[in-house]
Amino acid sequence: MTEEEIFHQLRAICARILSVDPARITRDTDLREELDADSLDMAELAAASEDRFKLVVDLDTAKQARTLADVTTLVRAGAQAG
Repeated sequence: MTEEEIFHQLRAICARILSVDPARITRDTDLREELDADSLDMAELAAASEDRFKLVVDLDTAKQARTLADVTTLVRAGAQAG
């Protein structure tokens, strides 16, 4: 799966969790600052990513993610580790 495919799938997941239009989400959108994601939203995004991509996301590392590019990097790293 390409990074672009991962991004588009994560954007759809993120839009659903945060109840926002996917068009508002770019790679550099700060999920917390620009879309008001809280720690529960980020945990839900991590769990949904684990389910979708069949991997384990390190929660300590996931807490540091700010943008969808950060989350995409986490997913790629998790996929390579698994």
